[in-house]
Amino acid sequence: MKNNEINKYITKIRNNLENIYNAFYLWKSLRNAEYNIIYNKYKYFWGIVIVSVQQKWLLGIPKLFEESRKGSREVISIPFLLKFISEGKDKEEIKKEIDKQKSILKNIKIWRNKILAHQDKIVVDDIKAFYKEYPVKGKQVELLLSSIEKIIGRINAATNKMPIIYCYSRFREESKQDLDEIVSTLMKDEERGKQRGKGSGLNI
Repeated sequence: MKNNEINKYITKIRNNLENIYNAFYLWKSLRNAEYNIIYNKYKYFWGIVIVSVQQKWLLGIPKLFEESRKGSREVISIPFLLKFISEGKDKEEIKKEIDKQKSILKNIKIWRNKILAHQDKIVVDDIKAFYKEYPVKGKQVELLLSSIEKIIGRINAATNKMPIIYCYSRFREESKQDLDEIVSTLMKDEERGKQRGKGSGLNI
């Protein structure tokens, strides 16, 4: 396969990873208790926003590692990209990096299969026990995302003579900045509304 074809698939994976990074760090910022006054005022909007961004990264991460099934159509994923790398040191290093994340990947895939893509009754009946048995912690996810970034970088370097360096860390700060600005604007509007109400003698 030609390099430009491989690059097309790498770009697709990279774009997916960008969306996952953005969703995870936005979700993390949304958990700020200081924003609760705004969440409570617009609870139907923020409720679905928070759930949606969480599901985006929980469903998106397993897709990056999905294996193509025999006899079915191929899926574009990290295992798919590995096929284009010759056996040797580069491929072994990538496999080792994937192996480091097997535990958290396994748990996220179980979440995907048991409570996101489907709703197993046995899980719903004792959800606390499920979370205890298959924990998915924020710090683990951050380390996983950093590892995936390395994996994509190594795949890119192994398949291109002049690899491009990508940086996903900007999503950590920029997603928070965007959210802070939105919530700050809403809080200011809320305060101005209260002040107008006091000035008019209305009890708002």
